[in-house]
Amino acid sequence: MLNVHLTSQEREKFIKLCQAARASILAGDEAEACLYFRYAAYIHPFSTTVWIGLAKVVATEEDRRVALQNVLAINPQHEEARQLLAELDHSTD
Repeated sequence: MLNVHLTSQEREKFIKLCQAARASILAGDEAEACLYFRYAAYIHPFSTTVWIGLAKVVATEEDRRVALQNVLAINPQHEEARQLLAELDHSTD
């Protein structure tokens, strides 16, 4: 994983956004979760957690593929992203 330095204010905002995204998912509002994750990705674009979260809530397969490819660009060994991308590739055959 890349060592990215966030200010304490950025780190706090990032954590709150991820928590809000997870709460939105639990509430069944994936569109809202997507917005929170997108803003979190703007703050910390090298977070595999954010990209995996986005992959699970975006509306299109194309967006899901991009999110998973971003995870693998950050960490080529990320097993969950590899598995989800393989499932996506298999479903489009």
